[in-house]
Parts: sequence; C-alpha cells; structure tokens
Amino acid sequence: MLEFVEEGHLYLYDGVIIPSVSEILGFIFPDKYKDVPKEILKDKADYGTLVHKLCEELDTGKTLEELKQEYKFNYIIEATLKQHLKLREKHNIVPISMEQRVCYKGLYGGTYDLEAYVDSELSLIDRKTTAELDKEYLSWQLSFYELAKGKKYDKLYVEWLPKKGLGQFIEIERKSKKELLRVLKEYLDCINNE
Repeated sequence: MLEFVEEGHLYLYDGVIIPSVSEILGFIFPDKYKDVPKEILKDKADYGTLVHKLCEELDTGKTLEELKQEYKFNYIIEATLKQHLKLREKHNIVPISMEQRVCYKGLYGGTYDLEAYVDSELSLIDRKTTAELDKEYLSWQLSFYELAKGKKYDKLYVEWLPKKGLGQFIEIERKSKKELLRVLKEYLDCINNE
C-alpha cells in the first residue's frame, strides 16, 4: 500500500520509504538546479504550487471569478489562468483524475498532475510554470508516471504556463520501458551501495 508523508515529501510502500520520481530525476539530471539559489527555487516552487492548485480548481468546475473572490492573486497569475482556460478549450481537455499518487512495484512512487482526454485521446499531462521548458526532463518524468500507473496512454503532454509568455500545450516523447527500467536499476544500485 502506497502512503505519502507531506513533511519530508516521502513515499512509503508497505511502511518502507521508497524513492520518488523526483529523486530518480535528480539522479538523471544531477546538476539541473545547482546554480540556482535556494530562496529562488523556493519562490518558484511556491508560485508553481499555487498555479497548479488554481488550475485544478478551474478543472473541477470553479470559475475564474469565483477564484478571484476566494484567493488573493495578482495579474500575472490571472493571465496564467486565462492561458490555462484557453488551452483547455483549444485542445478539448476533459480531466479524468488529478494529483493521483502512483507506485511501480514498490520500487518508486510519484504524483502525476493530470490524466485527461485531449481531443478524445487518453493522455497524461504535467503542468510546468518554468521560464524554460526541458522536454528531455519531462520525457523521463511523464514516462516514469506512465509506467507506475500501469496504463499505456495515447499521448503524453506538458501544459506549459510560463509567467512571461503565452501558454503552450506540447506533446512529449515517451521513453521506452527498457530505458526506464535500466535507469531505475542504475539508481537503485547506486543508493543501495551508499
């Protein structure tokens, strides 16, 4: 049974701590954020978390006007949410599940952003608010979620909502199961030998 402990961002499987998809990605991309000061990373993470939450509220039926009354947010967030709504309409995105925790055979866990129909195709979607988009990172991330979900999706996508730009909806190439299992084995061998 998969559990998640918010404090420490820990995944447990049958009471045993298991790696997260984020930790595996840190192994694949060890220097991704090394030159970014911690306070800037925290601010960006807080912004991304808020945008994720507000997009989910919109996807579950709340209106932008309702959110404006319920939350205090600036014009940048409002513009970002309008981009989300435009993308949702343009690509006919119909949410199925959001923020669902998944686990692959008790070896790693993670939480994907959105499972949805996109123009009637079953899809797995991640949301990013980063200034630049790293498609290779997303390819690994979404592919690990798909493997853990145990379901083959028609497509993998990112909904990219940068602060200072137009939102984009981009298809992401998947990694093969063979590649995923190879990297997972390398990661597990590495942490077990520490």
